[in-house]
Amino acid sequence: MKVLRVSFVGTRTQHFDATEAMFRDVLGMESSFSNPGWAGFRLPSGPRDLVEVFGPGMTDERVAPAAFDTGVLIAFAVDDVVGARAELAAAGVQLVGDMVWAHELTAGDPNDRWGWFFFRGPDDHIYVIQQDGLPATE
Repeated sequence: MKVLRVSFVGTRTQHFDATEAMFRDVLGMESSFSNPGWAGFRLPSGPRDLVEVFGPGMTDERVAPAAFDTGVLIAFAVDDVVGARAELAAAGVQLVGDMVWAHELTAGDPNDRWGWFFFRGPDDHIYVIQQDGLPATE
């Protein structure tokens, strides 16, 4: 596996509204979406690269697993998310939940290869491996 970039950073907070407002109004980040308890802001590194804010009510485990109850979540972009999952499993890394494909969440194009999975690092933190389905840039 080769990590191409950090593609996503998320934060889980009890102060959702204030944190969302800080990213939008103070840091001047461009909103990608805003839902009750879940918001995303675009990063300039890629079309699907985001900073996301999760409130305590965001309980969709495909998006933010329950094991991620506070702190920061980091996603690493790779070319082959299925292969990366197999490599981590073979290395004895604890996988958290199943493989998630974005089209299953959004009823989008099933040929879109935007997908991710969660895993627990030796530091007991949850991390993400993500494939954005777009051509790799190095």
